[in-house]
Amino acid sequence: MKKKLVKTSVEVLLKSASIKKARRQKIWSKSRNLITVDMLWPRSSIAKKTSAREANFVKNEADFSNEEWAKRILFREDVEGHTALAVGISESLNTEMIEKFLRLTAKYAFKTASSLVDKYTVGISDIASAPLDALAATTGTYPGPKTILQGVVDIPEVPESGSSIEVRVPLHAPKETEVLGELVLEVVSL
Repeated sequence: MKKKLVKTSVEVLLKSASIKKARRQKIWSKSRNLITVDMLWPRSSIAKKTSAREANFVKNEADFSNEEWAKRILFREDVEGHTALAVGISESLNTEMIEKFLRLTAKYAFKTASSLVDKYTVGISDIASAPLDALAATTGTYPGPKTILQGVVDIPEVPESGSSIEVRVPLHAPKETEVLGELVLEVVSL
C-alpha cells in the first residue's frame, strides 16, 4: 500500500549569501544583486513557485539575519513530502546599469548614423540605412542581468512541526561545477 503524502506548511527565509569567488563579480565594497529562488514541486499540482529580491552585498557577502521577517521571507507554502530549491544570483546591478547605458548610447549612435545615411543617399536611403536601423533596434534591447551563480538543493524531508533546519545551497557558475559561493536558507515548519 502506498504511503499518503502529508502536507506540511513551511516558511523559507534568507539567512546569508557569499559570492566571493564568482568570476563575473568584482569585489565591490557594496553591490546590489538579484537573488531568485524557485521552490520546485512543493505539491503534485504545483510545479514551481518563484520568489526574487534585491540583496545588498558588502565585499560580496550578505547577512540577512538582522533584517525583519518581511524582507527575509521567500515562501510560506504547503509542501507534500519533499521539495527542492533552485537559486540564481545575478551580476551586480551596478554593472547592469553601466551595460544599459552603453547599449542606449550605441542605439542612439546607430540612429544618428542612419539619419546621416538617409540624408546623403537620396533615392536608395531605405536600403542604405536598413542595416544601421536593424543594429539600432537590436543594440538597444536589454535582456536583463546575467546569472553569475546558480545552484539546486533537495529538501528530502521538511522539519517536524515547530522546528527548523538550515539549508546550504552550493553555488556555481552556469555550465560549471566548481563551487564559487553559497546561499544559506532557513526552512521553518509551522
